[in-house]
Amino acid sequence: MKTLSIITHMLIGILLAKGVLAEKPESTMFYMNNRKSCYQTSFTMASHLIVLPFCINGSDSINMIFDTGVGRTIITEISNPYIVSLSHARKVKIRGLGTSESVDGIISNNNILTLGKISGKSQEVLVVPNNIIDLSARTGHRVNGLIGRTMFEHFIVEINYSNRTIRFHNPQKFNHKIRKNEAIIPIELVDGRPFIKAHVTINGKEIPVNLLFDTGMSMALWLDPFSNPDIKPSTVRRQEIIGQGLNGDISGDISRVEKFRIGPFELNDVIAAFPDSSAIQGTTENNDRNGSIGADIFRRFNVIIDYPNRRIILRKNSSFQNPFTCDMSGIEITPIAIGLKFFKIASVGKNTPASDCGLMVNDELRYINGMPTKDMTISQINNMLRSREGKTIRMTVVRNGIPVNVKFKLRKLI
Repeated sequence: MKTLSIITHMLIGILLAKGVLAEKPESTMFYMNNRKSCYQTSFTMASHLIVLPFCINGSDSINMIFDTGVGRTIITEISNPYIVSLSHARKVKIRGLGTSESVDGIISNNNILTLGKISGKSQEVLVVPNNIIDLSARTGHRVNGLIGRTMFEHFIVEINYSNRTIRFHNPQKFNHKIRKNEAIIPIELVDGRPFIKAHVTINGKEIPVNLLFDTGMSMALWLDPFSNPDIKPSTVRRQEIIGQGLNGDISGDISRVEKFRIGPFELNDVIAAFPDSSAIQGTTENNDRNGSIGADIFRRFNVIIDYPNRRIILRKNSSFQNPFTCDMSGIEITPIAIGLKFFKIASVGKNTPASDCGLMVNDELRYINGMPTKDMTISQINNMLRSREGKTIRMTVVRNGIPVNVKFKLRKLI
């Protein structure tokens, strides 16, 4: 996949509907069944995103992205409609990024959500029609939806990206002593979503920015060039499709910012998306928002998200010094079918190594540098395509039933 494939707050975090979706979610309650001060579980990381297995009303497990950028629990895909039984469901009109057209959805109240020893009562769930937002294809992992605000409001959430565990703490019993290598970053909650102050350096100028703290965005940064005249992509940029909305693709520029600073921590050469104005209309108006900070930054820390005390606590982990890498081939890879290790080319960028060697959309991958792709994960394929400038890639694809061999060298595109 290209670097900027999942921007869930832009996909479905700002869904609007006539009436009910413009309102705050109804009152909800989460609690720990074991009556302890803390519950720990492991998570799957897909495209830098946290994926947790939830049950709704006693259903089989469904995989949900843990997302500070969304207000409601949102279901984007249910392969078997009988897996989840929703209570008090009614139809609504919803719209999202891409165009102003609306689609039919379902909103349901008074549901019970469970995650291991944690249960939530009176939960409101929004169901988006299948195949409108295909998070599974873009993460390479089965994803059924997103959950966010309600859990962060009831627990202090400690995310250990190093060992892929997450702890939910009872706020009344949480006692954390700040260490020397940790920093407290204040947050402001606006309509239940956390915003932080940070700084970006663009063209040698340090610019203060107000950013949504968004665990549901796989990339590092997106910045709105229309929120501040100094916020603009560098001359080294690429025009790309950077996300998927309810009603179409979201385009913009991919570039780098020289520095990103949050509290005492500073990161260099950070990849950022600069969406087109038409794509983000309404997301930054009247709230002094300059964009979002995403999971490709968070995963370099272990993070404590503390809504009750309006703060996050950051501690550098072993990934902190890793460079921000980007695809150097020009292709986006997607599974042919989720759960099966067969992949195809979803898009080919113009003037890239992939386009120069003749690769085409819907080419099915068979081998990369002699390795059968059926024995690889989508993450392994992506890592190979961003590994080292000048590296030779030999690829066998099947096009219209005929094997085609190509060769190209990786090249920095931004």
